[in-house]
Amino acid sequence: MAERLLSASPRGLDEVHRSPLAALWSTGEPENWSAGPRSGYLFSSAAGRLPQPHSWQDAAERRLAAGLVLDREGAVLHTDALGLNELNVRPLGDALYFSARIDPLVQLDDSPLHVDWSAWANLLVMTTAIGDETPFAEIKHVEPATAWRATGEGTDRLRYERFEPSWLAAEPDKPPAPEEMVDLIAERIPNRAGPVAIGLSGGWDSRLLASLAVRRPGSQIEAWTTSTDDGLDLDIAYARTVAGALGLPHQVVPRAPESWLHEHLNVWRRTQYTTLDHGWAMPYARAMHRLHAPLIDGCLGDALLRTRPEYPGLASAGDEEARGITWKALSGHFPRQEEVWAPGVGGTIADLSRSSFDRVTRPVEGHHAMPIIARLLTRCRGIFTSPQWLLGPEAEVWLPFADPDVIAGALRVPLKAREEHAYYQAMLRYGAPQVASLPSTNDPGDKPAPGPQHKTSTAALASLAGRIAASEQVRALLGPRLLATLSDPELRARQTRWSGPLYVLQWASMLAHWQAEYGSRLAWDPLT
Repeated sequence: MAERLLSASPRGLDEVHRSPLAALWSTGEPENWSAGPRSGYLFSSAAGRLPQPHSWQDAAERRLAAGLVLDREGAVLHTDALGLNELNVRPLGDALYFSARIDPLVQLDDSPLHVDWSAWANLLVMTTAIGDETPFAEIKHVEPATAWRATGEGTDRLRYERFEPSWLAAEPDKPPAPEEMVDLIAERIPNRAGPVAIGLSGGWDSRLLASLAVRRPGSQIEAWTTSTDDGLDLDIAYARTVAGALGLPHQVVPRAPESWLHEHLNVWRRTQYTTLDHGWAMPYARAMHRLHAPLIDGCLGDALLRTRPEYPGLASAGDEEARGITWKALSGHFPRQEEVWAPGVGGTIADLSRSSFDRVTRPVEGHHAMPIIARLLTRCRGIFTSPQWLLGPEAEVWLPFADPDVIAGALRVPLKAREEHAYYQAMLRYGAPQVASLPSTNDPGDKPAPGPQHKTSTAALASLAGRIAASEQVRALLGPRLLATLSDPELRARQTRWSGPLYVLQWASMLAHWQAEYGSRLAWDPLT
């Protein structure tokens, strides 16, 4: 089976390790480390080159890395403490096969595979699979702060292990001052000679990072922006103003009128059908691949430091109610109208999503920062696919917010201190005084009515509808309102006036395309 795994994997694999208990191949040279009787290999480290780890738990938390560890007890395959890394496993016989890509695990044998409806429910409700979910029931994502240990002896040769990251002990009694948080983030931006790019949007994360990076002596920072296809393009206008105030060269990646139509399938494949996010991002990613310079990205900053409308309502809520409020806030785009769904389908999707959300977040119930951790463990998995599978692996991406000390510091900040964005605004006044008050996409108030979007062009919507129409099983999930759009372009266009039906059309089209890609292998169990 290992031969089938290798033949279905990317080209250029080299054998990195082989022993009686484990074998590892990689397209690049993974970072290796050793500490006494332990040694290991790290891949997809999000936290940069902090001191080398001394255990798999340390590698998972301090480096936010997946990896393979060898010690006196055997071999350990671990993921990172937030479960952001795309590390997937499939048990077959007495072996556990693993891969960063899902497709090689599909090709391990010729047996039928089944739909993981919980994963597909969360792809719509959360915009990403969560927990151990992948689109396939037989293939599992390795959950946050967990590992598989192979011992090679006894009946318990494969053992599942987990640990509790230290940041879960973060209390709000000694929160870092905004200035301390900014200084901590600044220390996490590498000081490397030569050109460095920064992805500059209209929000706060990127302008803070740009302001900190440009302070470095001899810095050669260039800002890059693109349209996020929201019909407003405020990111471009606001980023241009911020770049000008900081004296940064500013490049805008253009998008062709039908760029979403031509690129979205490539995005789905690269992100392995695990998120509905990033359909707009491929032209920008290709530009970053051609730069051959490190890229600073603000991934996780928004989730860690901004306030949310639901936070005040959590102050007096019990654990179960708090989870419900948080789930509802994260799933606000999910439409429940009866005419959108076939009978029972909408309710089943909601129940599957809520059940897995509760399972993933129950270990952190009662934590004062529960909604922040919940976002990190759910929606951020889909967000992280951009630096990992779109910008990376071709581009070298720096993620200053994805640092264990930054995460721990942010989790010590009380929800109350974030109200009206007071904490983040204080950070900006200290760390980015030149641009703190410039217009931002995070500013309160009504936004202008959106204009045309690439993902809602006539041709883009027709492609979604055509794919759904070709799948009897996917059509069976939809109600009369959306079924009518499959043959009526005018009615189809009207569904895009609010996001719910558009999300469903995109989700159903992704499901139909995934079914077509793997149809010969799928044993399709109905959702209801």
